[in-house]
Amino acid sequence: MNAALIAGEYLWWQYEAGLVLMFEAWMNVQWFLLHFFSVPELLKSLFAPFHRMRERKKQGFDLEDMFEVFAINILMRIVGALVRLVFIVAGLAAQVVAFVIGSLILATALLSPIAIPALFISGVRLMIF
Repeated sequence: MNAALIAGEYLWWQYEAGLVLMFEAWMNVQWFLLHFFSVPELLKSLFAPFHRMRERKKQGFDLEDMFEVFAINILMRIVGALVRLVFIVAGLAAQVVAFVIGSLILATALLSPIAIPALFISGVRLMIF
């Protein structure tokens, strides 16, 4: 086989099909992390009560009961917001880590056809001299 033909096919795969497949896989990981941590849903329900726990007001007018129900419901909403914020931050941190790792992998894939022969030549040169 012709070496130029093989090299051409390899470079086509490396820079055309290979990069498209890598980019699609990278975006799939980003989509997975976003939905695994349910970031959009958690943002929509950020101030909802924790586990839908809330007090109900008793029948009649009782000022102490009204303040008690109000305080407990506010507390459950604060706890719910804090728990949801922890998961949102964890999800976004996982997204950032996946983005950085994906960027490094993509950069390595772009540079490998140039870096591998260059490093090989450099190694041979170091062995000779």
